[in-house]
Formats: sequence, structure tokens, C-alpha cells
Amino acid sequence: MKLNPLYKRLMAFIIVIVPIYWLVFTEDGQRRTDSVVLFLWGEDEIKFNLDALDDRFTEDELREVFPDIDWKCQDTDTDFGNRLCATKIGIYNGIPAHFIAIYFRDKWINGVRIGYRRRYHDQLIQQLLQQMGQPVKENADTASGDSETILRWDTSRGNVLLKQVLKKGEEPALLWLPYPSA
Repeated sequence: MKLNPLYKRLMAFIIVIVPIYWLVFTEDGQRRTDSVVLFLWGEDEIKFNLDALDDRFTEDELREVFPDIDWKCQDTDTDFGNRLCATKIGIYNGIPAHFIAIYFRDKWINGVRIGYRRRYHDQLIQQLLQQMGQPVKENADTASGDSETILRWDTSRGNVLLKQVLKKGEEPALLWLPYPSA
């Protein structure tokens, strides 16, 4: 059985061009390409399930769960706690990111802030929708529209918070905060 040379060339062209097109021109392809490049450059990847996070998590447990991550910790008073552990990362749950900061109050976790790359904001929202379902929209009825709307997902021990739309110059950040103690 002999194939037409035009058919062979067309198939070879498709086999070469379609993956390149997907990697360069689609959002998912660009995210995956960026993630691979960040990994190859030696940036840390962290997988962190905010839905299952518990406010009875300590710094020692953080170091046990992520032993390969170089955490920089220091005592510092912030609105979120009196101790901060942070590290530079390249990827958070498959989304290119910059850092993760974990706040502790009297040894217990009291907040998580993840700085991710702005261009992946919509993909992060889609990932959270898939993992945790529909959020509650806070400030949705303000006159300023979606730019002030906060998306809030309730978890068993806290809230995951993310702005629906980022204004120019705003730092993209995903937050987890525990429920207030009784």
C-alpha cells in the first residue's frame, strides 16, 4: 500500500504544527509551557490543598509536609499573625506563581497568601471552580462592578478569597483565612 506524497506531507505538517500552535497560541498551552520552563529553571513547585487546610497546622508540620522547600521564617507582627514563613516558588497547583506566605498566630496557621502570575488569573478562578464549586460573591452589588467583587469559597475550616477582576497595578493574590475563633 502506497500513500500519496501530498498526504504524507500534510500529515507531517499537522503533526509538527498542531502541537506548536497549541503550546504557543492557547492559554492552556502557554500555562503548561511556562510551568515546564519554570521547572527546568529550578523553580519550586508546591501543591497545596486550601480546601482541606486546617487552622491546627503548625510551622513544624509545614516543614514536614514540604521538606524540600526553603522556607524563610521570622517573628513579625502583621494583621494575619505574629510569625511569617515565606518562600519563592515557580508553580502553585499547576499555575505559574511567585511566592507563598504562611502566617502563624501563636504557633497555629492563621493565613496563607499565594502570589501568582497575573496572566493566569482567569485560569486560577477556573481551577478553583472545578475544585470547590461556585463561590459566594462579596460586594457584588457595588456601583464599581466586578472590579470590587471578591469571590469567597467556604471550606471546612476557613475561606478562600480571590478578587474576581484585578485592577491595573493590583498584586494578584489568593488568600486562605481561617474562621474566627469563638
